[in-house]
Amino acid sequence: MKKLISATLAATLALSLAACGSSASTSEAAPAESTASSAAESAAESTAETSELAGTTLKVAASPTPHAEILNVAKEVLAEQGIDLQVVEFSDYVQPNLVTESGEVDANYFQHTPYLDSFNEENGT
Repeated sequence: MKKLISATLAATLALSLAACGSSASTSEAAPAESTASSAAESAAESTAETSELAGTTLKVAASPTPHAEILNVAKEVLAEQGIDLQVVEFSDYVQPNLVTESGEVDANYFQHTPYLDSFNEENGT
């Protein structure tokens, strides 16, 4: 279930970032169109996966900026698919991992893999 949640959040975040505007010149338009096509295909796959989660509430721990800001955009997209995303903000980098480990939240969004690996090694998580 957590893998499905993570995949759904990742796809939603990717789509929200892909939707950001670009000031590309005309000569760069073809690759952008190809990227848009790939994003549309990913959106169709993501919608199929997220339909299984309709009616679900997901709690995600995040740092306020930029992670919680990004998740709040994803929250709107997920709401359209019947998923309630609750963003819990933390101002430090220890608590999000602890509340994720304890099961108080479903996931967290604030760190890169080397930090997570180091945290897990130091804390036995």
